[in-house]
Amino acid sequence: MSEQKDNGRREFLRKGTIAVAGGALVGGLPVNLRAGASEKNQIRLGLIGCGRRGTGAAFEALRASVAVRLVAMGDTFEDMLNSSYSRISLEFKDQVDVPRDRRFVGFDAYEKVIDASDVVLLATPPPFRPMHFEAAIRANKHVFMEKPLAVDVPGFHKIQEIGKLAKEKRLNVVVGLQRRYNIASQEMVKKIQNGAIGDIKSLNVYYNVGAPKIHPRIAGQTEMEYQLRNWRYFTWLWGGQIAGQAIHQVDAMNWVMQDFPVLAIGSGGRQAFKGPNQGNTYDHFYVEYQYPNGVKMHMQCRNIDNTWKRMGFEILGTSGYADERNRIYDEKGNIVWRFRERHEVAGSTQVEQNVFINAILNGSYVNDTDYGAKSSLTTIMGRMATHSGQEIKMEDVLASNQNLGPKEYSWDAAMPDLPGEDGNYEIPIPGKTKVW
Repeated sequence: MSEQKDNGRREFLRKGTIAVAGGALVGGLPVNLRAGASEKNQIRLGLIGCGRRGTGAAFEALRASVAVRLVAMGDTFEDMLNSSYSRISLEFKDQVDVPRDRRFVGFDAYEKVIDASDVVLLATPPPFRPMHFEAAIRANKHVFMEKPLAVDVPGFHKIQEIGKLAKEKRLNVVVGLQRRYNIASQEMVKKIQNGAIGDIKSLNVYYNVGAPKIHPRIAGQTEMEYQLRNWRYFTWLWGGQIAGQAIHQVDAMNWVMQDFPVLAIGSGGRQAFKGPNQGNTYDHFYVEYQYPNGVKMHMQCRNIDNTWKRMGFEILGTSGYADERNRIYDEKGNIVWRFRERHEVAGSTQVEQNVFINAILNGSYVNDTDYGAKSSLTTIMGRMATHSGQEIKMEDVLASNQNLGPKEYSWDAAMPDLPGEDGNYEIPIPGKTKVW
């Protein structure tokens, strides 16, 4: 890159990366914000995306304060919505007021939930996130949204655009990269950034777990319905495992580095996934990322049953190292620091909802969009490098206009990925697959 381009890229990446979630605010919050709740400051909450993570986020938002009332729910699938409603209303019967006319089903359900709510939780598969985020912010709603924030570069740009609008409107935005809300991790990152392990030399990231559940094809299903039921097996719906799962560790390393990678090379493929039931995603990835200062992050992830499991990381420095269990070691492998106050700390997904609800109730402000979008972009760059087999630079990524999704969202939409005559989907082939 030219010096001018390099300076512009650095400004783009660094701007706004010191977020509230990485600061002192989280550590000082109570576990549960029960004080001060009243009818005057009730929060009308809407849930968009009623799967496991959306239901979990609703539980945590309702626990955060008795001021929160769940008033609307939406999903493309009625069975998902009904299951979520039953679970939430059983646990929080005094905080749930979602009559049948505020339980919305279909691709336009998000618009109706937004209209009925003051605050929305966005927990659908990620390609819908930019569209839902834009609708919520333009309607002046506070937003919690799950990661990743986008699966392609046009989606990333839309998220960034709307994140700036949220800041102008002073609408709170919290992103579900919850390690940044983990108090122990905050303390460890602070120590590392203050030199506890010396200069950082390299980063190792792991997200090795089993395969996602398969929902067999049912007679009469449209292709859209089948793929949505099996969204973790389709790249346009999940962004691959890097985006859907490993983003947690990738984002943690971006946080530690206070920066974002500028280059990636990768490899991956399908060794265990096969046949029509497992779509077109890879079942393993390895990506070597490089930060502006030359430090490399080695990311491996795998969705294969009966294999070695690890979800974590190692941060290697000149005088020691640290790991995902919030432990710091010296160069001989002796633990020299670990977080000890576990009995005083809520889970990080609960803390992020505490922060979110507290900001709305008390007039403080949080907006995680910038780092959430840029860590999502980091995973997009890794997927592009792996699928293409090429070295990918950040300026190339930012210039991409490839949209992975369909042109419209409907049950009969023309799908970007269709099975061939044998029922199998086209798999990305390095050296042949185009990624921009």
